[in-house]
Amino acid sequence: MLSDAKIRNAKPAPAAYKLYDGGGLGLFLEVTPSGSRRWRVKYSRQGRETLKSLGLWPLVPLKEARAKAAAFRKELAEGNGLSREAKEPAFREVAEDWAARFLPLLAPRTGGRYRFYLDMLVLPVLKDLKVKDVTPRIILDQILRPVEVTGHVETLYRVKTLLSKIFRFAVAAGLMERDFTLDLRGALTPLTHGHMAAVTDPGALGALLRNIDSYGGGLVVAYALKILPYVFVRPGELRNAVWEEFDLDGAMWRIPAPRMKMKDAHAVPLAAQVRSMLAELRGITGGGRFLFPGAQSRTRPISDMAVNSALRRMGYGKHEITGHGFRSTASTLLNEGGFPPDWIELQLAHKERNGVRAAYNRALYLQERAKMMQEWADYLDSLRDGTPPPARWRNVL
Repeated sequence: MLSDAKIRNAKPAPAAYKLYDGGGLGLFLEVTPSGSRRWRVKYSRQGRETLKSLGLWPLVPLKEARAKAAAFRKELAEGNGLSREAKEPAFREVAEDWAARFLPLLAPRTGGRYRFYLDMLVLPVLKDLKVKDVTPRIILDQILRPVEVTGHVETLYRVKTLLSKIFRFAVAAGLMERDFTLDLRGALTPLTHGHMAAVTDPGALGALLRNIDSYGGGLVVAYALKILPYVFVRPGELRNAVWEEFDLDGAMWRIPAPRMKMKDAHAVPLAAQVRSMLAELRGITGGGRFLFPGAQSRTRPISDMAVNSALRRMGYGKHEITGHGFRSTASTLLNEGGFPPDWIELQLAHKERNGVRAAYNRALYLQERAKMMQEWADYLDSLRDGTPPPARWRNVL
C-alpha cells in the first residue's frame, strides 16, 4: 500500500513509472520525468484495459484518491461507469467552481478583474460546452484572437492565465488530461511592458548579453549585470543579497520575506551557469556579507542605480532596457516557450496569495521551476553564443 511518505520520496526517473496502491481498486500514481504525479485507476472496459485520471498529487491527496477510486469502482459495478459522457460537467460549472474556491483568496482588484474576464470574454463562448469538448482552436479563435486585435496585449495574457488556472483546476479534478493553453505557445503577440523598458526580441537580447560580457566597468557591478538576466529578481533583491541566503550545493537562493515586495519568502533555483558565476564572485567578495558590496564601503551594497547606470554607459537608453526590465524579458520569452503561467508567476514572485497557499504552491512547483530556470539559462547562453536554442524556443522568432 502507498503512504504519504512514499509518495513524497518518489523521485523522477528518465521514464514515467507507476506506484500501485493495492487494495483491489486498480489505483496507482504515475510519476513522470518532469516530477509531476498523477493518480489513475486501471479498469476493464469492453474487454480493454482502460485508464481513468483522478487528478494530480498533492492537489488530490492519497486519502481522497482512494475515495475517488472506490466511488468510481462502485459506479462501474452499478453499470454507470460506461455512460459517463452525460455526467461530464459543462465548462460553466467547472469555471464557477474554480471561481468560488479561489477568487476570494485573491486581492479584490485581481479577483474582480478575473470575474470580469470570465463573465464578459470566457463564459459567453465556453459556458455550454462540455469540458472535454473545449479545444485549443476554440480558445485561440473565439476568445484570445478577439482580445488580441484590440491591441490590449496585457489583457490578452491575463485572460490566457485565467484559462490556464481553470484548466489546471479541471486537470486536478480528473476532468481534463492537460492545460490546453500550453498548445498556444508562440501563437500570440509577445507581451511587453511599456512602463519597464525591456528587450524581448531574441536577437537583440543575445547582443545585450554579449555587451554585458564585455562590460568594462567595475567588477562587482559587472557580475550583477551578468547574473540578473538569469535570475530575473527585482534589482533591489539582487543588490541586497547576502551570502548566507545561498546554498550553492543545493542550487537554491532563499530570499527572506522582509526583503521581498510581497513580504513572502521566495525561492530562486540556481541554474548551473549561475552557480558557476557565484562561485567566481565568492572568490572576490566572499569575505564580506554582501555579494555586491559598494566601492566605498564593503558593509553596504552597490547603489540602487548601479545596474541602470552601467546599462547607460553601455549605450542603452532608459527607454530600451532597465534592470527591472529583465523581469519582463523573462516573462515574455518564458511564456513564448510554453511554460505554465503559474510557474512563471511564482518565479516572478507576482502571485497574490495567503500564507498557507504560498507554502503549498512553493512545494508543488519548486522542482518544475528548477528545471525551467535551467532551460532559461541554457536559452540565454544560446542567444549570447549564437548556438541552437533549447527545442521549445526553436520556433520563437
